[in-house]
Amino acid sequence: MTQPSITVLMPVYNGEKFLRPAIESILDQTFKDFELLIIDDGSTDDSREISRAFDDPRIRRVENGANLGLIRTLNKGLELARGEYIARMDGDDISLPERLDRQIAFMEQHPAIGICGTWYEKLENDRVSTVELPTTHGAIRFFMLFDNPFQHSTMLIRRAFLQAHALHFSLAHVHAEDYELWSRCAELTATANLPQALVRYRAHPDNVSHRHQTAQGGTADQVRRRQLHNLGIGASEAELRLHNRLAKFQLPAGDDRPEDVRRWLEKLLDLGCARCGIPASLAHPHLVRYWYGALGNFAHEGLRTWRLFRQSPIGRAAAPNWQARLLLRCLLRKDIPRLAVAPPT
Repeated sequence: MTQPSITVLMPVYNGEKFLRPAIESILDQTFKDFELLIIDDGSTDDSREISRAFDDPRIRRVENGANLGLIRTLNKGLELARGEYIARMDGDDISLPERLDRQIAFMEQHPAIGICGTWYEKLENDRVSTVELPTTHGAIRFFMLFDNPFQHSTMLIRRAFLQAHALHFSLAHVHAEDYELWSRCAELTATANLPQALVRYRAHPDNVSHRHQTAQGGTADQVRRRQLHNLGIGASEAELRLHNRLAKFQLPAGDDRPEDVRRWLEKLLDLGCARCGIPASLAHPHLVRYWYGALGNFAHEGLRTWRLFRQSPIGRAAAPNWQARLLLRCLLRKDIPRLAVAPPT
């Protein structure tokens, strides 16, 4: 059989609710030279029957027989893939028609890039919003200090790159296996996100980020620690705890003070920009959301908090509407509800 250009890797476990439109979105791609590798991980619903109903020679079906778990199923897919590229796809998301076409064209034009994602549309409670992620390698490395800079269903990866470095998803990083793998990839190859929303991500209660939020956060803490170390950004244990709480918007906690947050974020601004080779202007929009989120939890201290926010170059770079929101909160001495912080734009 002729080698396809792309293997679209779709693991499925009890995904009957959204599986049909997910498969259809791949089969309807404008780029046609692919195989869709559907690996059923011991589903007990109608997922297997739904996938079997599609009569398309580009579909390869594999059934685990028993539930191996997502990470083992993904790694099995990496081994079974035959394409020059591997595209990730979940059984509850939608790839927009030109996704593969645009990504493979970009990768062909940029051979130094080993992994590539895209912006995406987030569908939640019948509302659609576009999520913009950093697009350049340096900005991606900086973003990675806090969070995963890729949406997994947008990823396109050179299979030869994975094989050359024996890369796979880590069983030690359950629920954050994608963040952990992409962080290792970013140390070995250039990375990118296309500034176009090419996937529609469906946010619902069965998402891993909803069902396993606490465990995912703990695993992601390990990735953040390693990222700081690999970029040569020294951090004490107290700073590491502060950093991980900031990344999860869990301030205040213990003896956390706004001044501590400011010192840490400005340290990241200086050292992170230098290590990642990006100007401060690229880092500001990302750091602002954490500075705003932290200071919003101290709004009860009044205008003292507002003045501290404005004293930092990070705060002064915030969008005017977000500065106004924080000022109003400080005047009212009304803290931000926990986990209700949206990124400033």
